Amino acid sequence: LLRDIMTLPAADDAAVSEGERRQWEPPFDASRPAPPISYPITDLAALASRSYLSEDSNFHLPFNRASTPLPSPGAPLPPRRRLLVCHDFQGGYRDDAAPQGGANPDAYALWHWHLVDVFVYFSHYLVTLPPPCWTNAAHLHGVKVLGTFITEWDKGAEICREMFATQDSAQMYAERLAELAAALGFDGWLINIEVKLDIQFIDNLKEFVNHLTKRMHAAVPGSLVIWYDAITVGGDLDWQDKLNEHNKPFFDLCDGLFVNYTWKEKYPRDSAAAAGDRKYDVYMGIDVFGRNTFGGGKWNCIAFLPVLIVQLVGPR
Repeated sequence: LLRDIMTLPAADDAAVSEGERRQWEPPFDASRPAPPISYPITDLAALASRSYLSEDSNFHLPFNRASTPLPSPGAPLPPRRRLLVCHDFQGGYRDDAAPQGGANPDAYALWHWHLVDVFVYFSHYLVTLPPPCWTNAAHLHGVKVLGTFITEWDKGAEICREMFATQDSAQMYAERLAELAAALGFDGWLINIEVKLDIQFIDNLKEFVNHLTKRMHAAVPGSLVIWYDAITVGGDLDWQDKLNEHNKPFFDLCDGLFVNYTWKEKYPRDSAAAAGDRKYDVYMGIDVFGRNTFGGGKWNCIAFLPVLIVQLVGPR
């Protein structure tokens, strides 16, 4: 038996220099013909309105639909150790934001697709939609692609209070995310709720995760919803660095847990014990920039492999 593993090829979190205007920021009008771009959804009202999925209000929509299906659509992930690559590069949507191509041939190059099981396109915008170039390249090699839903800081807490005010609102926003993935041709979501929440919102947050997972599975067979290790079931923003009783209620409702990257040597064993027969659904984070990550990251990322294999498989 093998063990599921996860690397976090991230980039500098100082994504966009202060004062730099991205193409989709005001006075951008998505309804007007222009060179096509890929861009995120940055506010809750736009997500609720479905405006991104309307060709009348979004000229760029047809250019952002992936055109390459997976070789085996609907196939589950293999029951073995896995590699999840999380693309976090300078805020996202750089050269890869031109769906008709650009001047940089390396804008969406990844040299070892055959080693990857899941690719997450990450940014710090509310709804990160993978540019179709990534989805097409990944699907060509049998790799599932996830977008990212993230809430953080005070604005993120305000968004969560609105989203999770009622069960109906939690379900509605889950449905909007499922619609986006199905319409644009990618395979699910990384959910990163990185704020503290009052306990009164937690049941509806859990319903959001549950409903999103069910809707994704129905709309895109073989799709994935993965929970990021940040908020606990008690509503605290407290990274656990492993699967345990504080985050397992979310793990039980979706397809996997992406563990924060500051875990200690024994935490993979703890996570495997907590996961039981789902140990391959726990992805241990490795920050390649070495921010308090096991083994130091950078050119020593491989240091985590013996720990994961020995602890979760047992010595051979």
